[in-house]
Amino acid sequence: MLKVSTQSPNIPVLEYTADASVAYTKGNVAYRDTSTGEVKEASSSAGTTLNIECVIAETKTTESSNPLIKAIPIVSGASQLWVADCANDTAANQLNKAHALTDAGTVNNTATTVATTSGVFVALKQIGAASDRKLLGYFVKVGQVTA
Repeated sequence: MLKVSTQSPNIPVLEYTADASVAYTKGNVAYRDTSTGEVKEASSSAGTTLNIECVIAETKTTESSNPLIKAIPIVSGASQLWVADCANDTAANQLNKAHALTDAGTVNNTATTVATTSGVFVALKQIGAASDRKLLGYFVKVGQVTA
């Protein structure tokens, strides 16, 4: 799960048009479907050309008519910091590197920078013990996610 860091105050929550009758989970990354304009949760960050848009701000199944979901728009770069759950224990050699997503709510933290086509989360600092699996960092919106 992703959450805005306390170091990034006053981040707005907006309502986005979403898929009808679909379950969304708070803290998951979403992309904008360019054919429908709806936001949809990303399944991972490998391989397609869908740029990330926002992080879901509520757990909710959308309505069948007028489906809306509250989400936090992602601002690319270090002006908006996030605390991210990670797939692996954290380590100093993962910092200042772009990581892919394992799924919509988990950073696939490794010791190497992932190609710009899929690296969307830049890690800046470990949060807690390595086994807590949390990193402080920011998103790069030009990275790509998978539907």
